[in-house]
Amino acid sequence: MSKVDFSWVDEQMAGAKVRIPVGKLTVALLKAWDGIATDALTPAQIEEGLTLFKHLAQSHSVLEPYKDEIWVDARPGDLKVADLIRVKSDAFTGDQGVRLNGRRGKIVGIRYGDIVFRSDDDRKPLLDGVHLPPSKLEKRVV
Repeated sequence: MSKVDFSWVDEQMAGAKVRIPVGKLTVALLKAWDGIATDALTPAQIEEGLTLFKHLAQSHSVLEPYKDEIWVDARPGDLKVADLIRVKSDAFTGDQGVRLNGRRGKIVGIRYGDIVFRSDDDRKPLLDGVHLPPSKLEKRVV
């Protein structure tokens, strides 16, 4: 028996005037969801799994900072060479997100408003000389 009432879903999407490509994506995801056994999971586990799926599907990093670290949004006037920075976990999507989101390193230069970044987080590939806008970065303060 299906967990998802697809006629109700169609009715909801029609009423909300969901665009066709978004509707098709949603129905495809719901069909996959319909095939997943969730009976043994708690509502909290289901919510956590859906949140994790959302982040990973958008290539957002889910790595947490170390407990003794505090990060704040980077502001152009407050950044200087040798500052410890990281790329925000949701800064980019797609291939760029997989390669850059959550990466940590140091500022090696500032050029025309861009922050020139070198990674030091032991992840591959080494990022050296990557130019990023400050709006995509966080600065470590502790």
